[in-house]
Amino acid sequence: MAKSIVAIAKDPSIDVMVDQVLRDLGGAETLIKKNSTVILKPNAGHLGAPGTSINTNHEMLRSVIKAVKKAGAKRVIVGEAAAIGCDTMACFESAGHAQVAREEGAELYDIKSDKDLVKVQIRDAHSDITHVMLPKLLLEAEHIINLPVFKSHASMVFSCALKNIKGVVQDKVHYEMHKTNLAMAMMDIWSVVKADLTIADLIYPAEGFGPHSAVPLDFGCVVASKDPVALDATACRMVGLDIDLVDYFEAARQRGLGTSDPDSIIVKGKSIEEVYKKMWLPYLEKFDTWPEYNIMHENSCSSCQSLVAFTMEKLKALGEYDKNQDAVIVLGAKKSIPEDIPPEKLILCGNCTAKYRGRGVAVHGCPPSEPHIAWAIIDRMDQTEIGPGFRERMAAEEPIWNAYIDKIVAEKRQNDKVTE
Repeated sequence: MAKSIVAIAKDPSIDVMVDQVLRDLGGAETLIKKNSTVILKPNAGHLGAPGTSINTNHEMLRSVIKAVKKAGAKRVIVGEAAAIGCDTMACFESAGHAQVAREEGAELYDIKSDKDLVKVQIRDAHSDITHVMLPKLLLEAEHIINLPVFKSHASMVFSCALKNIKGVVQDKVHYEMHKTNLAMAMMDIWSVVKADLTIADLIYPAEGFGPHSAVPLDFGCVVASKDPVALDATACRMVGLDIDLVDYFEAARQRGLGTSDPDSIIVKGKSIEEVYKKMWLPYLEKFDTWPEYNIMHENSCSSCQSLVAFTMEKLKALGEYDKNQDAVIVLGAKKSIPEDIPPEKLILCGNCTAKYRGRGVAVHGCPPSEPHIAWAIIDRMDQTEIGPGFRERMAAEEPIWNAYIDKIVAEKRQNDKVTE
């Protein structure tokens, strides 16, 4: 069986790195058909400025646009369906992707708003997603190039190649994916939306409590492969993450997608050993990371999961974690909630829990505003909108949070030095 090739480049110039990984995979001119339509799928799921590592590096996007145009692409489209509750075009603007697209002559495409959809059956579905409505444009494009950023993520430990393809479906499918085996649902989507190529941003990958509170790490690499499983597995080895601790890879194996076996992967360019740097990825135990709290998260989306995970650490930073361990936090659609939970202890997160409002403390929104879950837990009061004092309270808490994160990062760096 042919081995999967993963190319790793490290250089101060992003243009040089993109050119290098493309050459190691045979050259852009062999990967891109002349006069073709190419859809570039960056990660632009949340509002986040360049430099935050919440979204794909905008200059890497620029380099890829230039490369595919030089190879002969006629039409280059930058497409995304941002996270539930997020506006795709606003995310493009905040990430710098919109400006890059305008400057380089590429189109911006909000997958969420496309009405020209095609029903695609998923053969031998391994999750409850048996079909998916996909944009006709996506299906008819000659090429799809996946452009993820490697980052810590609450719902799946990390996000990179495999998870980024989730952004080709609209919100309704997002909801359904979170009601089933999410890792397997993503593999089912991959079975019908096969990106020709993945070029991953490990320039400043995001460690820490991502995606809402990412800590950029100076890593300086671009990684590429035609096999997203091999790419993700290689990226994990580059950052010191044991792939056996992540659900993606077993799901991919069961679905017959790609390979994570190092003996079946050829690494070109830089070696894993040359670029290795341990990353801080705190979500390995998922919600068991906070055993003192009862967090009912079944059927919830990654937006609310990430917000609650962020909230747990925010409570620690503010000195409120131990004080509020009686809280029962509910997120995601639920058929029922135990009747014996006192209303002052029940925290109902997001609009999926709307039918239970009146039984507890309600946090409105889809998803809720970033600080509202923490404030609901601390104040035991409904949180409905951005009202008077919102920005002042946020501003007062920001330096406390930043100091908390800085302390954790410093401790992690010191521990890594000791164990090296």
